[in-house]
Amino acid sequence: MAVISIASDKGGVSKTTIALLVGADAALDGYRACILDSDINQQAAAFGAKGKVPGLTVIPDVNESNILASLRQAEAEAEIVIVDLPGGASALALKAFHRSHFVLIPAQPSMPDVKAAMKTVAQIDDAQELAREPIDRALIWTRIMPGYESVPVRQVRGAVEESADVPIFRTALMERAAFRDIHISGLVPRQKDPNGGPAKNIAALTAELLESVAKLKVRAA
Repeated sequence: MAVISIASDKGGVSKTTIALLVGADAALDGYRACILDSDINQQAAAFGAKGKVPGLTVIPDVNESNILASLRQAEAEAEIVIVDLPGGASALALKAFHRSHFVLIPAQPSMPDVKAAMKTVAQIDDAQELAREPIDRALIWTRIMPGYESVPVRQVRGAVEESADVPIFRTALMERAAFRDIHISGLVPRQKDPNGGPAKNIAALTAELLESVAKLKVRAA
């Protein structure tokens, strides 16, 4: 069992998209997966009510007052628990980080997103200090255009990858219309076109995330 938080100090960086697509992909691989929707827009909860992904459940309306009880419920029922956190620093995020085995920090390759990601890293450090145990984390680049990378984007990515203390995932989340379509169709790319590029992108991301979690378990053994 693993608790994974998806977090950034900034909105609009694909936190909910990653939570839903990774949760659904894990469920389609046979895991019992649960997403805790603590975002004000409740998009994950809306997908959970509409979607058709066996093995995936979504707990709606998670907030600072019920996050710990919601985590206990999810951990009792699921093998993979994903917390979709809202932007900004909060006691809610601090509690989620404290209970997480891993925190994934999405960021577009822009300076505002990178600054927000570094603020999130500092929040994780605070939670780690309180927990007195390491909380593993990694940054993931999001909304990358397939087949094209502008000079500013390449410069930002290069600068961060050379200097950042936080690990960066090999897999980036690409910019795909299929990822937005899930809220209309209730189906994830793997259900509509399992051999297509979007499905392969999410499969690679899910595999890397689960591999990171598995390494934690080996290290703790």
